[in-house]
Amino acid sequence: MSANGRLKFAVAGSALALAMSTFGVSPAQADDQQPIGLEVEMPANLKITEATEVPEGAETADAAAATATHPCIGYTATYASDGCFQPYGDVFYATDLLADGKSAAIGIFTDYGRVEEVCIVSLGAGKRGKCDLDYWEKGSVKLEVLLYDSDTKKFYQPVAWSGWLPVDSQ
Repeated sequence: MSANGRLKFAVAGSALALAMSTFGVSPAQADDQQPIGLEVEMPANLKITEATEVPEGAETADAAAATATHPCIGYTATYASDGCFQPYGDVFYATDLLADGKSAAIGIFTDYGRVEEVCIVSLGAGKRGKCDLDYWEKGSVKLEVLLYDSDTKKFYQPVAWSGWLPVDSQ
């Protein structure tokens, strides 16, 4: 093989290696594979709680004060909704990020057998809501953000999950 042929082969091999490393390193986003509108099965005994609005401006002040000692943890998001958990006070926050007629929802699951609960934010797109709940301090919670249609009383994709979060934040 001539020097020119080896050079072409090396360049082509390098380009192929670069392309393959790009595919191997870039994970697919979960939201990219979840078409909006597919129904999500939720537990039959699910308890539904309606969120109260976090007033604009108050959220910033609350967040700044809370972040110093009691941050909102387990932030979980899709392109349509997001949510997190503030262990101090057992407050769950969610935001509707998409003007699609559906509400943001944050499902709360425990590791100790409590009935599953969901906090629904039906305040409109761009609005943040919160649910003040009470959980066993020795347990953990797991969050699921998704969409809710109040007309059909059903839940829909996109969906994202947090890991297990200790209720006592320890």
